[in-house]
Amino acid sequence: MTTTSGTPPVSTVSPAIEDYCTARVIAFADVTAARMLVGIARKATTVAEPSLLAWLGMCLALRTPRDGHTCVHFGRIADWAGSIDCDGVDPLPWPREPQPWIDALRMIPALVGDPGATKPFILAGTDSPRGRDARLYLGQAYAEEEAIAATLLRDGSRHVSILLGGPGSGKTYTLAKDLIEQCERSATAPRIALAAPTGKAAARMTKALEERCVKAKASDEILKAVRAAPATTIHRLLGYNPYGAPQFAYGPANPLDYDLVVIDEVSMVSSSMLHALLGAVGPKTEVRLVGDPDQLASVEAGSVLGDIALACERPGAPLHGRCRRLTGQHRYSVDSAIARLATAIRAGDAATAFSILAAGSDDVSWITPGDAAALAGSTALARRHAARLRSLAKDGTPDSDATAQRVLEAQAELQVLCARRTGPMGVSGWNQRIERGLALGPAPGWYSGRPVMITKNNPDLRLFNGDVGVVVAAHEAGGPAATSPRKDAVFALGDELIRVPVTRLEDVETVHALTIHKSQGSEYGHAIVVLPERTSRLLTRELLYTGITRASKQVTIIGSRAVIEAAIRTPIRRATGLADRLTGG
Repeated sequence: MTTTSGTPPVSTVSPAIEDYCTARVIAFADVTAARMLVGIARKATTVAEPSLLAWLGMCLALRTPRDGHTCVHFGRIADWAGSIDCDGVDPLPWPREPQPWIDALRMIPALVGDPGATKPFILAGTDSPRGRDARLYLGQAYAEEEAIAATLLRDGSRHVSILLGGPGSGKTYTLAKDLIEQCERSATAPRIALAAPTGKAAARMTKALEERCVKAKASDEILKAVRAAPATTIHRLLGYNPYGAPQFAYGPANPLDYDLVVIDEVSMVSSSMLHALLGAVGPKTEVRLVGDPDQLASVEAGSVLGDIALACERPGAPLHGRCRRLTGQHRYSVDSAIARLATAIRAGDAATAFSILAAGSDDVSWITPGDAAALAGSTALARRHAARLRSLAKDGTPDSDATAQRVLEAQAELQVLCARRTGPMGVSGWNQRIERGLALGPAPGWYSGRPVMITKNNPDLRLFNGDVGVVVAAHEAGGPAATSPRKDAVFALGDELIRVPVTRLEDVETVHALTIHKSQGSEYGHAIVVLPERTSRLLTRELLYTGITRASKQVTIIGSRAVIEAAIRTPIRRATGLADRLTGG
């Protein structure tokens, strides 16, 4: 061990740890972070040199957020071995049973504590039979998961209701019906907040909810309550300020002042975000969580809706009686191939899925990577859509809301959705091919008709990560509109249009094509779903299901049989302890 004045002592790590980095089980950055934590602990107390397994355990816990986990689950530790052949000749040490890992971590109590301790790592579930439920958390992840469960289970979960269902299952209709009934039982209309992870998802929910209330002939008071709850993201609802301390204006010390908070598309919500949201809800506020647990989990750590759905399935659990799962289908026609394909994928039924794909239909088509003519046809279709978008944005009346609305509606008619960001079949490759078809030159810049997505929250502009807009022509002050070089980007926020000069936009990316992850909460007339050329750990059943169900009228799937089958047979398995907490397991 060496010490430098003014810095934490740096611990010596066994050279064998590098072999695990080479095997890509952990990263060198994880090792560096673990060394620093050990060094900091040694400034306060005596810390024994961690064993190789202890180093590995800490590094795996530090890796968890990158992989979407909230903890390391030692009952499934073989799943974390990556490319290590545990049964091979002279493999890297990797015990399949939890107890050796537990024993190694128990030897460094200054860093690893039991639940309730204030330590960098928390080791929970060690009293389970043979340690099968033992989990190692980062301290903050454990505290967040514990708080989420405590809030959802508070007062017998009387303040929580959960509505689950796939696309077109009637979630919005049911939500409107419940709201009308709730208002009719109350002397006054409730104060309502409606939010979702992205602006587009929030706008779609608010508009659909209002339309349902109108069709149901809801009272003026109810319509007024719904219209008074503008479409907003969860970040906006909580008053997010990246430079604030705390970052959210609303929290335990300053709760939201609503009677009912409705959150849609909860599958997209991370563990940290749900923790912030529930922490901002007062004890008298009802929380309604809505979403499809079969969709992709959050890009960040956690699978909160999937965990909540599991807890709801267990009879006798507090959430069991607080949940409704809708199984109907109202978005697609009775004979819709999209609906049948989505059902087969969700059930893991590869044989039925391929039967539907091979048969073909007006609303489902399948292109294999070797079909050059069909691939060229899909590329040409995407280019024609981009050209139409450019024409509408370029030739429409500058500063006209009607033009902006037409452009935004046209943008949603077709969308290329990719499983990967990079490579010829990824987002970057498709965006490049589509823009080449527009003959924009080597540096397209801010051209009219360019679809853009916000990639970093910007509260000052009321734009947040995931918001999608389109660049349109705008008047230049003092100059003729026809020759104006000025461009604005327009975004829909419910019935409101947000218009921002492109010179004020910093963190954006072009989205003629975008990832399936970032399409969650959106709906397109025609979705072209592009899968990678070979299988990967990113390819899952939920990814394919989410991509297909973004389409309302037509879906085209580009991928080999082997890749599609691998996706259908690979459900997401994120390591968390939330479901067990919610069921007392």
